[in-house]
Amino acid sequence: MKNIIRYLIILSAVIFAGCDSESQYSIYRVNFVFDKSIHPYIQVNSYGQFICIKNGSTAGQYKITDAMGNTQTVNIPEIQMQMNPFHYGLGGLIIGTPMNCDGNIWAYDWACPTCDNRRHRVEIDYTIGHAKCPNCATIFDLNSGGIAIEGKSRPLWHYRVYDNAPNVIIQN
Repeated sequence: MKNIIRYLIILSAVIFAGCDSESQYSIYRVNFVFDKSIHPYIQVNSYGQFICIKNGSTAGQYKITDAMGNTQTVNIPEIQMQMNPFHYGLGGLIIGTPMNCDGNIWAYDWACPTCDNRRHRVEIDYTIGHAKCPNCATIFDLNSGGIAIEGKSRPLWHYRVYDNAPNVIIQN
């Protein structure tokens, strides 16, 4: 009887060792809301177009880099800061509609998941939808779910996206 139990324990360990229990969603706090019908947010509606969001240099601001690589600072209304303040994950957000996924808006963390450090934001090549970590040189494909196409890494962290037209809510 002891041998049967031992065998079942070993068999269970072997079977479940190959299972991937790692979540695709990041543990870092995110809360960001935007209206996808106004510029520059409207760009996320187009397949293969991505915008990037990170906190600004002062409280009450964030910076947005559009699909052309242009950056601007946005002031957050005081009422928004009091009611439901924005949080941007570890390194900020990459938001867009990947070409090879489900046709929905996706949100990734801007920080490299291998380096797991806010200072190691991936650099976006907006023309082909790739992101490269300047620290570890891993390249991710934003149009295929943020998978690593060069280097050994897990995919970019994802955040939950709720499309409640015209507003998009990104939270975890």
